[in-house]
Amino acid sequence: MITFGGFIGLVSFLPTYFYDQFKVTKVEAGQLTMLAALMGSAVRVVGGYVSDRIGGINTLSGVLVVVSICLFLCGLAGSSLVLTTLLFMLCFAALGAGNGALFQLVPLRWPLATAVAGSMIGEIGALGGGFVPNAMGLSKQYLGSYFWGFASFAILALLVLVMVRVMQIRWTRTWAERGGRARAA
Repeated sequence: MITFGGFIGLVSFLPTYFYDQFKVTKVEAGQLTMLAALMGSAVRVVGGYVSDRIGGINTLSGVLVVVSICLFLCGLAGSSLVLTTLLFMLCFAALGAGNGALFQLVPLRWPLATAVAGSMIGEIGALGGGFVPNAMGLSKQYLGSYFWGFASFAILALLVLVMVRVMQIRWTRTWAERGGRARAA
């Protein structure tokens, strides 16, 4: 929900945000969104590589911290187009790395149903993608700022981080080494 949903939700929301918040043209808003999305797509492989080395759970933990920090800062940096764009690029890089980390974990957890599990992850991500634009719109409409939309998604990422770290205790007893690495044969 965080990595896939955040990617989908932010990509669909950012053109509106850049246009509304910074008064750029719609074309410029699309170009700025493309920069962030490109960063996330490019770093996905790096997330998988890092996950193979240090474990998917460890990688996801770092990703969720970076995403939370970036989203809070994006909510606060609403007056600087350059800073906001750079923060979104970093946030998308983390989301992309998180997607890579997630797919390092899938075959470990569901070795006989990897395709089904991957499809379910995509489905949950798509559903989660609806959270971001909705939270942003509600935040702007009722509170006059996008900050609380960013903050709510950042808090959700931190809650997922806590859940992943707690669940790791059980996971390392059954299907993964500490940190989410593959068990040695």
